[in-house]
Formats: sequence, structure tokens, C-alpha cells
Amino acid sequence: MGIDPRFYRRLARLTADEIAGHLQSGVTGDTASVAEQVGPASEARPGDLVFVSSPDLPDELKVRPGVVIGPGPAPALESLAEGVAYIVHRQPRGAFGRVARLLFVPLDALDDLADQPAAVIHPSARIGEGAVISKGAEIAEDVIIGANAVIGPGVRIGPRSRIGANAVIGFCEMGHDCRIGPGAVIGEEGFGVAPGPGGLVDLPHFGRVMIGNGVRIGANCTIDRGMFGDTIVRDRVRLDNLCHIAHNVDVGEDTLMAAFAGVSGSVKIGRGAQFGGRVGIVDHVTIGEGARLAANASPAGDVPPGETWAGQPAQPIRRWLRELAVLKKLAAPRGARVDGQGAAGQDRKSD
Repeated sequence: MGIDPRFYRRLARLTADEIAGHLQSGVTGDTASVAEQVGPASEARPGDLVFVSSPDLPDELKVRPGVVIGPGPAPALESLAEGVAYIVHRQPRGAFGRVARLLFVPLDALDDLADQPAAVIHPSARIGEGAVISKGAEIAEDVIIGANAVIGPGVRIGPRSRIGANAVIGFCEMGHDCRIGPGAVIGEEGFGVAPGPGGLVDLPHFGRVMIGNGVRIGANCTIDRGMFGDTIVRDRVRLDNLCHIAHNVDVGEDTLMAAFAGVSGSVKIGRGAQFGGRVGIVDHVTIGEGARLAANASPAGDVPPGETWAGQPAQPIRRWLRELAVLKKLAAPRGARVDGQGAAGQDRKSD
């Protein structure tokens, strides 16, 4: 999937030679090859600009993209197919971020959008005072948009959905019968940062947020758009107030999250999972279908389907309870009962 033109404007197509000159780096391979899209190395297509962390390229990567930015030493010239270039840079991720911003720019509600189509607003929709509906947006029948909400360029909001006051929604497609709480922010860039020659570089995000049908998102929740692909919130998901969903997360149908739950990037959550308050998930893990995480749980790896986990780091809840019992016994004053009802006066003496 290429970059969605409803949300991003192309600035340029760059040859490998031009990119190498911008980065002040050497280039191997076809210096005339052109980067006209961006994407992850794992899904590279001809004409893509990608970055890699190792010069040992898999065979398919040697023939697919237009321009690869990676560390030295460069692959042997004969190993690269015609039309493929390899640019050597000691900080390929940061270099990619710098170059990608030369190719595309995200559309913003405050940009000059003269070349964008007018917003399409169904006559039955109700728009609150001070709300901003940007060009290219589509607002379906019976939608209610609260006061001072901002709907960004190209956003689509499905029938009978309701957007709370001061909510900000961009880079998003939303299904029917959704409820977005006041102050929610959907579609901002995720927290992608890489070192560069001049300091930290913010990595651009070129994806979207795809929200299914019947979704409820509480007040002051934040959902980041994907870096390359999409952040997905599937049908009937329920998010309490003050939850955070990072870039490229896939939240399965009927998932429920209590307040302050936070999900790091590229997490896959199965259908019907349940999160207690203040649950925190590390990046690139899978939470199985029907899994349950107790309040404050922080799993450091995958959680199998249907299991209940607790603790920090989280583990199956029975094991966690056994460990708590052992720790309580070890910490108890000598002679005191573990249930906290120790012999007369002993608990008081220990205070």
C-alpha cells in the first residue's frame, strides 16, 4: 500500500545520487535509481526508500527497493540488481528520517489546502460552535461534532458517530456508531526517535488510524497513526478515559481497556482481551485472544490466549499470587502469622 494522498502531499522524487549528496554519503549500485515511496524493509517494493540495520541484505531486498540506506560496508556491487542503490550511513534510521521528509509532508488543517476538494458534510450532521472541518473531510449522516473539535484533511467519519468537544482527529477513517470523548487526540505522530549527526531525529509517520464500527474511545485518549502501515482499532473496542495506543498497534474486536492503559508500538491484541487500569505493554508483543491483564500488569513478552496475568513483570496470576505469599512470609516479623493477625503485641512491636 502506498502513502494515502488524502493525508500526505508528495514533495519530490529523488535519485540515489541526490540522496547520497544530501546525506554526504557514498552510494553503491544504480545511482540513477529513484525513491518515490517509503516503506519498511520487510515489505519493500520497487521504488521504495528503506533503511536497514545490517548490510547483510536478504536476497529479496537486493532486488526490490529503489534506495536502501544502511551501515557499512556496502554490499558487493554484483549482489545488487539493476535499479537498486545502497547508501552507506552510520546512522541509517536517522538518515532515513531526514530524507523521507523531503519526499512527503503530512497535510495539516492549517496548511494551504487550495488543491484539496471541499469537505463533504451530510445535511443531517450537526457541527458545534468553533469546530473546524478541513478540506477533503467526509462527515456522514447524523454525525455530531462537538464545539471546538478539529477534523483534519481527508478524515472520514461514519454515520451516527459522535465526536466530543475539543477532540482532534487526523489521518483517520472511522466506522459507524462510534463515540469519541472530549479532548481525545487521534492520528498524531508516534514516538519514533533516532540518533542523527546533529542530534535526535524525529522519524516521520506516513500511516493512518483505522477505527471500526461501534468503537468507544474515552476522554483524553490518544491514538497514534502508523509509521508506514496503519494503527487499527477494530469493531466494538472500548477504551476508558486516558488510554494511549501507540503507532502500528492492532487492537482486536471487543477489547476492553480501563483508564491509564498504555500500549507500545506494533503490539497485536487479540479479540476480547481485557486490560485493567494502568496496564503497560512493551512494544512488538502479542496479547492473545481473550487474555486478561490485572490492574498495573506489565507483561514483558507475549501473553497466551485466554490466560489471566498479573504483576510487574506480569506472569500467570496463580504463580504471581504464590510469589506474593512467599514474599509476605519472608518479610513477616519472627513469630507473626502471615495473615497479618500475629500474636498479641508482636505486630505492634515490629512497627
